[in-house]
Amino acid sequence: MVNAAHMTSRPKTYFLQEAIERGFSAIANRLDPEQSMRPYFLLRLQPEPKLEHHIWDLGDMCSRFTDAYLLGRPVTGSADYAEEEKALLSMLDECDPFLNPFMAGRMLIAYVDQYLDSPTAERKEVVEKLAAAVRENLRHEGDYSYWFRHAEGWNTMDNAVFGDFNPYPTFPLGGIMLALARFTESADAPDCEDLLDRMGRFVLNVSGTFTEEGHYQGHTHSGGILTAAVAIMRRALRTKDEQTVQRMRTVFDWTMRYSSSWGWIPDGVGPDNASCESCSITDAIHLGLLIARNIDPGYYAVLERFARNQLLENQFIHTDPMLTKADPVQKPRFERALYGSWASWSKPGSLDNCTDSVEGCCLGAGVRACFLVWDDIVTKADNVVSVNMALSRNSDWVEVISYQPYEGKLELVVHDAPIMRIRVPDWVDFEDVSVSVDDAVQSLQIAADGYIRLEGLQPGQLVQLVYPMIAVDKVERVSGQDYKVRWRGDTVISVTPSGHIYPLFKREWMNQPSAPAVQGIPYAEQRGGRVHW
Repeated sequence: MVNAAHMTSRPKTYFLQEAIERGFSAIANRLDPEQSMRPYFLLRLQPEPKLEHHIWDLGDMCSRFTDAYLLGRPVTGSADYAEEEKALLSMLDECDPFLNPFMAGRMLIAYVDQYLDSPTAERKEVVEKLAAAVRENLRHEGDYSYWFRHAEGWNTMDNAVFGDFNPYPTFPLGGIMLALARFTESADAPDCEDLLDRMGRFVLNVSGTFTEEGHYQGHTHSGGILTAAVAIMRRALRTKDEQTVQRMRTVFDWTMRYSSSWGWIPDGVGPDNASCESCSITDAIHLGLLIARNIDPGYYAVLERFARNQLLENQFIHTDPMLTKADPVQKPRFERALYGSWASWSKPGSLDNCTDSVEGCCLGAGVRACFLVWDDIVTKADNVVSVNMALSRNSDWVEVISYQPYEGKLELVVHDAPIMRIRVPDWVDFEDVSVSVDDAVQSLQIAADGYIRLEGLQPGQLVQLVYPMIAVDKVERVSGQDYKVRWRGDTVISVTPSGHIYPLFKREWMNQPSAPAVQGIPYAEQRGGRVHW
């Protein structure tokens, strides 16, 4: 059983939870108290800092910030900013979903969140009413529906546009499809299913977005391409459409050809010298997790690298480099709005191209991405609990205590997991892994999928995996530039070249051989909520 030492402290490795808490604060500080807490879409940094209202404040920001608070609270247990969340919810109901067609999708996602959290008839009706309004605004031909379409023969591989997301037929559809894909997995809503399938047929067969092989070019998130791919994948998994499942898997693999192994995802697949929008990281993580959960668990290694690295590094934790021209009196206000926000543009080694402004959409998306990863660290299916990623969190079945990137050690406190599968890091030689249960070394084999299996576990037992940390230097070409990357396990310690204004991956502090400790059990009560994506 768990000894006393394991009841008093934990390694300080709760990176996702801490990132969400910073995001919560940034959201609260991007609301305008003089306009009933209306969100500011834009934090302008140059030529002088100021918070600006835009068309995207309402249907987009209200939705994303509502989504962030609803998803993030089960992860952190935070009760802060309840009044801000209440104000956002109230404002959300007054938003015009068709001020820009993109708004309808984001609003639907927020309403689906609310339904999943409390699946009442009233909340179901809210989703269905908005879906019906979307149907009225779409055009319908044959067996498909769309907002707009190009002339026959248009395709992204030959006609991709960069710097403008409006030319993409998926731009207004991606969020709508994602919301309805998740909603129809949990609610009996035949009209919503029909609308979802009609949009899906348009994207796949008519729009010119993807080739038959699943290739594309253009804006991954702002053009709605990856968002639509996530929705199509969810629907194809549910309907057991294997051909479409494999096509969407190829979409993810194709995206990885233009991305970095540490999770830098271009919002502009095709040209070199692209930039990464945090929203694109979120879409890629969502699509990758669907593949890992349903097709190939080996993809969890990819997603864990994304989460440990670019997702966290894209969050602003240093404000001075970006606020050099701020008035000293006003500077604290902008610092509070910037700290905890996620970057709208980044290079693989810096945020030097994010000095002009920061958009609020990436803040909401960053919190969502942290939630998506956190929710998949531990899963349960067919009475088997699987520990898929070595990131710290608690759950109803097992508490996951990770010592990475400092030490190669994973501890699991059993709550209710008689049968447990544990993924061994893909950078570790299997023969170097030691597994024990209550200090009794286990003799076992690692399966072809990279998991070990333990049976007969009892509540209170402590499972330990110990393996060596491996530091390696690699050179990787990303978006036309060679980068020297130092890895410690699956954590990036440094990337060279880095920036001059806001360099990323200055993580020398992660090289220490033992994990810093924090007293108590952080986030002990956060074992999961009712909302899952």
